[in-house]
Amino acid sequence: MPFFASALVASVTIVAALLPPLHVPGVPDAPHASLYPAPPGYLLPWTGGEIHGVTQGEDTSFTHNGAAAYAFDFDLNYETVVAARSGKVTMVKADSNSGGCNSSYSSQTNYVVIDHGDGTSAAYMHLAYRGVLVKPGDLVEQGQPIAVSGETGVTCSADGTGPGPHLHLQVERTQPGQYFTQSLPIAFDDVSTTNGVPREGQSYVSENFGGGKAQTVKLTPRRVPRVFNPVARPKYPMLQEAPPPPPPTTATASPIGTAQPSQTTTPTAVPSTTLTPEASATLTATSTPVASATPTPQATDTPTPAATSTPTAATPTTPPDTPTAPPAPATAPTSGQDPSGAATSPPA
Repeated sequence: MPFFASALVASVTIVAALLPPLHVPGVPDAPHASLYPAPPGYLLPWTGGEIHGVTQGEDTSFTHNGAAAYAFDFDLNYETVVAARSGKVTMVKADSNSGGCNSSYSSQTNYVVIDHGDGTSAAYMHLAYRGVLVKPGDLVEQGQPIAVSGETGVTCSADGTGPGPHLHLQVERTQPGQYFTQSLPIAFDDVSTTNGVPREGQSYVSENFGGGKAQTVKLTPRRVPRVFNPVARPKYPMLQEAPPPPPPTTATASPIGTAQPSQTTTPTAVPSTTLTPEASATLTATSTPVASATPTPQATDTPTPAATSTPTAATPTTPPDTPTAPPAPATAPTSGQDPSGAATSPPA
């Protein structure tokens, strides 16, 4: 009897060693304790063993430029999207059901953002309506299903006439509260050619099987950071993946009129030097409008400043009363027309 018991234990041990660990979708495997911060390395974001192509590569003049310069578009047509790298879900959107080849749809993108814990995050975009399988705070492992691809947001078909389903993936700088930031160059361990960088028009087989499943081919670790040097310029500047920027608060604050009058006040200090003899005159003119002596110092002294501002000389000489003397400061700033007019006109 002891012989049969020991044989049974041995057989169970052998079977347990041969079988892979049970992997429940949506639940990280126990042996993979280090999910966040994530271990290094990226795998293609679809189920292992499947083949998909690149419809738009990185650094293009179409839409992958600027903040999206190092993004990839894969031809996933309402298919399962898996995590290219493990991490923690920080942002999701799944309530949009609209998209098209127009920037007006940029705020309609469904997405999942996974923070890798090293200052970078991965943004999976254009997901299907209610096609997100995770929620903020979830820890996900590499290869775990996270969403279903779709055509929400700015998605263009091959002929540009309507939306086109695909997956937009970019690794970007982590910024709390922002799902779309500056993308960064990466490489994939299961892309054996072109230094791990998928190329537009090429198809690739994913080795992203997830935990507990053996790889069918040897992976090539890509651990050398790539140089950040985007060069493409947008051919269609109005067609942007990102939502429109918020109204510029600084621009509204700058034209308040405080900074610009400060420029006009500086030039007024210059006429103040020319109007130093008039300063007392204006004060007397405001205090005693009938001061007849005030025009005489202006008549004697202003001819020399009149070369700099002829309008001021014209106003005091007109006898129509000293009430015209207050307009003299009003016309005096006109000598600074260029500072007050042209200097305030530069774009905000």
